Amino acid sequence: MLLIDTRDHGPERPRREPLVLDIIELRPWRWYAATLVCMVVSGYVTAWLSALLVLTGLCTFFQGITSYYKGNDGLSKFRQ
Repeated sequence: MLLIDTRDHGPERPRREPLVLDIIELRPWRWYAATLVCMVVSGYVTAWLSALLVLTGLCTFFQGITSYYKGNDGLSKFRQ
């Protein structure tokens, strides 16, 4: 036996997404700020610590670049 729901549920209201999702992507800027701090500080410390800070700065820069691609598969707004 197949049951069919015939009750009136009213018009479906589309769920609104938060306005924050429409703002320009801000995730990588924290990584770029860390890159800038590491590069500036590396000019004022000893050589071995400077090399470590430059390496850290490069890693944070590339982390900022890759954060653009996390979760942006194009299907996040479509649900089944």
